[in-house]
Amino acid sequence: MATPQAKILVVEDDFDAADATKTVLESAGYQVAIADSPAKAWEAMRAARPDLILLDVMMPSGTEGFHFVWELRGSDNEALREVPIIIMSAIHDTTSLRFYPTEGDGSYAPGEYLPVQAFLDKPAQPQQLLAQVAAVLEGKSPQP
Repeated sequence: MATPQAKILVVEDDFDAADATKTVLESAGYQVAIADSPAKAWEAMRAARPDLILLDVMMPSGTEGFHFVWELRGSDNEALREVPIIIMSAIHDTTSLRFYPTEGDGSYAPGEYLPVQAFLDKPAQPQQLLAQVAAVLEGKSPQP
């Protein structure tokens, strides 16, 4: 079972989506902080390193979530660089673009497009969200 007191940072610019996610996670015993931009996420991470990041891709300036992933994974701070990330995005509802293949295509293996641990389509059902969070925190491969 995942550590109920794990610290989770939700990086989401939509207040309602962030608040709903926070409510679900807190109901399961997680400590939750919200950042509405990558800049605020960096501040929150330096103040108290989270055990997991739930990250939106599309923010006001575009695909800031992608840039955040690459900046974090390239950080010289190993503790921050290794924090697991779950991407949460609604982009799959509006485009055929996929951030991850379900099968290898010869160039990429499943899940190899971004150095993150899991992907969830928004809005995620509460049980699906909690299952993915628990799996990532336990170091298990999340289920699609």
